[in-house]
Amino acid sequence: MTIRAAGVGSGLDLEALVTKLMEAERQPLRALQRTQEGIRAKISAWGSVKGALASLESAAEKLRKPSTFAAMSAASSDNAVLTASAGESATAGEYVVEVVTLARSHVLRSNGEYTAPNDSFTTGTISIQVGDGSPVEVTIDGSNNTLAGIRDAIAAAGAGVRASLVHDGTRLRLLLASATEGAAGTIRVSVVDSGSGGSFALAGFDSASLVQVQAAQDAELRIEGLAITRPSNTVSDALEGLTLKLAAPGSATLRVRRDDAAASGAVAAFVKAYNDVVNSLRQLTAYDSQTRKAGLLAGDSVVRGVQTRLGSLIASEAGSDPSVRRLSDVGVTLQKDGTLALDASKLAAALEAGHDVAGFFASTSPGAEGIAVRFAQALREVLGGGGPLTGRTEALAADIRSLEKRQEAMQSRLAEIERRYREQFVALDAMLARMTATSTFLAQQLANLPLATGAGRMR
Repeated sequence: MTIRAAGVGSGLDLEALVTKLMEAERQPLRALQRTQEGIRAKISAWGSVKGALASLESAAEKLRKPSTFAAMSAASSDNAVLTASAGESATAGEYVVEVVTLARSHVLRSNGEYTAPNDSFTTGTISIQVGDGSPVEVTIDGSNNTLAGIRDAIAAAGAGVRASLVHDGTRLRLLLASATEGAAGTIRVSVVDSGSGGSFALAGFDSASLVQVQAAQDAELRIEGLAITRPSNTVSDALEGLTLKLAAPGSATLRVRRDDAAASGAVAAFVKAYNDVVNSLRQLTAYDSQTRKAGLLAGDSVVRGVQTRLGSLIASEAGSDPSVRRLSDVGVTLQKDGTLALDASKLAAALEAGHDVAGFFASTSPGAEGIAVRFAQALREVLGGGGPLTGRTEALAADIRSLEKRQEAMQSRLAEIERRYREQFVALDAMLARMTATSTFLAQQLANLPLATGAGRMR
């Protein structure tokens, strides 16, 4: 039977009837889709929880590193003379540093009557040696025997010098500056001149012809009166753990101190990350009395397990210094709503007093592990591949896949149901059309029958 538009023959709105029937048939499918949407919302909720826990893990990892509490700082009384940075091995104290001379690179310039970048030269080779290094030969031929070409050839040769052209107001000078600071960067130039090929002699670039603009010079300084010479203005091997950057001759006092800012910042970041976890879990498990709706993760056993584990860690003792055994000893206290509050002044006082704050957070001694070490371990277990969060999200993902398969099967069944409905209504439509035609014919025939009257009544 050919399926045509329902209702054409009968005049009934059979298409609307099919639509209404299919709406009823699709209710189970829509229920599955609503279930799937709810599961996807839970997966998203777990994703936000996982992100908050991962941030807390990162904060704990920072606190569990002893280097966080071993940071040192160095300040110069005169940054115009020198600046300094301190490493973990620096020793606290004050040091008087006098900069006598700065290290300088060797700089030479040409002395010829050159006026334009395209001035031409005889061909040959230029040999450049920096300090005790091996000489580097630069070939000058018909392809590069101009002033600009010679500059480019030297720059590209890797000879350890910077080559540039500078106009001094009268002449164009080829400038050669050593890339090595100090006396070890002295430049020596020798030339083999072919005697042909240009207007100027290539020999004008040998050391005998070049003019010294700046002599190679080592840096000289005195630390607490002790004379020191270094080839660079960056001195990292004079005072252990300190790197000095010399800027100008003069005297300055270096003050080296423990840098508690790094430790305080790490503790503050940990408190914030912990509070973010608490607030996220509270929001996802809360019950809204106005809407009478519970959070997406309300009553979830994994959430309760995470909350219980974190709470027990917060209340635990750590480290081996009796002065610093609990978070409250370093200014971190638990609030009524489950979040943490940081008293920065109490933390600063604990650090300043020399208590083993580092051990409280970062100790790895068996039985006296630091609080940050314990947190990092616990969070790795919670977030790891075999952890409860992974198990929960994988189970929800499996539910999604199962629902998708059920929806595919239901879609196929609904398509078959709709096909049958349409076949039945097309048949009904045709039958009604025939019945209507028959009814119309009979009515016409009855209307044409002669009616009996008094005298002419049929006998």
